[in-house]
Amino acid sequence: MSLRLLDTLRQRREMRERERRRETVKKVAAGTMIGTAIGALTGLLFAPQSGKETREDIADRARETTEDVKQKVMESVEVIKEGEQKLKEGIKEKIEDLKDRDMIEIEVGHEDVEDLDEEM
Repeated sequence: MSLRLLDTLRQRREMRERERRRETVKKVAAGTMIGTAIGALTGLLFAPQSGKETREDIADRARETTEDVKQKVMESVEVIKEGEQKLKEGIKEKIEDLKDRDMIEIEVGHEDVEDLDEEM
């Protein structure tokens, strides 16, 4: 197999892996939110408080949970963006290296790099 084909296969594998990670982050965030909500409601329903106090507690915990989930999602998005940027830089470096060593079969133009940016 040519080096170009191997690089293409590796890039596709990395893109699939990145998509799998995104799906995992979504599932973790949803599971955290659902589990927290169920736990909070269960605790509140079995706590000996008046209806007004219980409603206030539910509202407070819902706000806390929402903030926690938002924070975790933001952190996960940052990690994914950092990984994506590193991957883009690695691909661009590899392309430049191959061009410098005259090992690339076609000339990669600026438009191709922009397409790569859009895909990622």
